[in-house]
Amino acid sequence: MHKNQTMAAAHLDATYLQNLQSLYWDFNGTFHLSKFDDFDHTAIDELNEIKATTLAPPWLPKGPDKGKVPKELPQFDSNLVTNVTVQLGENAFLRCRVRNLGEHKVMWIRRRDWHILTSGTTTYTTDERYEVVHPEGAEEWHLVIRYVQKRDNGTYECQVPTGAGKMSHYFNLHVMVPAAFILGSGEYHIGEGSTISLVCIIENSPVPPQYVMWYHNGRMINYDTVRGGVTVSTEPGPKTHSRLVVNSATHGDSGNYTCRASNTEEDTIYVSVSNEGDNTAAIQGQGTSFTSRVAGLPFPFSVLMACLSAWRTTLSAS
Repeated sequence: MHKNQTMAAAHLDATYLQNLQSLYWDFNGTFHLSKFDDFDHTAIDELNEIKATTLAPPWLPKGPDKGKVPKELPQFDSNLVTNVTVQLGENAFLRCRVRNLGEHKVMWIRRRDWHILTSGTTTYTTDERYEVVHPEGAEEWHLVIRYVQKRDNGTYECQVPTGAGKMSHYFNLHVMVPAAFILGSGEYHIGEGSTISLVCIIENSPVPPQYVMWYHNGRMINYDTVRGGVTVSTEPGPKTHSRLVVNSATHGDSGNYTCRASNTEEDTIYVSVSNEGDNTAAIQGQGTSFTSRVAGLPFPFSVLMACLSAWRTTLSAS
């Protein structure tokens, strides 16, 4: 570079350069103005050569590699699902894909307590339910959580530490907890010799349960062959319905009846079997609370249950 050209470049202040940029648009984000033949851009180009050697960005290579184009940085695949919903007890898969990883490592971090779960293919937790799946040579670094529990609900971070900082991609895990509830109030009164009929509904269960279990005072009665007269019928679906029928009720059938399915929060109702003379008042008292429980059910099921309650009250009063 000639001495007079160097001095000319050195005397160009920042204000003058900004004024030039406001008159001519930048070419692909640079200061090159060679597109304009009627402008003497020699000094501007030489000034940029000086700035490139003295004000290089921190991510440019230093030392012997100075001036070389840096390798492409890692990049997350943003097309993958980041909101994952899993039913309690199932396996959760948080799928993270990183391109251009190079020599960097992928880490999985649980955000609620900042616990590092994995780094590379190594697991850093005593909870054996956590595992990272990475086929050799692939871009996938999937976190697997087996038999998810309620406490697993929350945000997880797929992180790649680099020399210039960290890169992160976040995943939200929603754990759905199925719940059972028995139609009726907390107590169910019936006369001796009548039929006990209880209906249990399983909610928040994307995968219908294979079995719904009924218990009387802690003892399962689905297949009760000792007493006899006990039947259970279940209709799986978005809201699984299970009906328990106990014929010819006696005082021995009084007690707590519980409905439960796999990985489901249970519900319990107390059944009182009284003398037949108390049957009318007991059923009438039960009818009001029964109607209050079905009010929140979807139409037309709520209407059907309300009609059934009214029919029972009318029948008992006749």
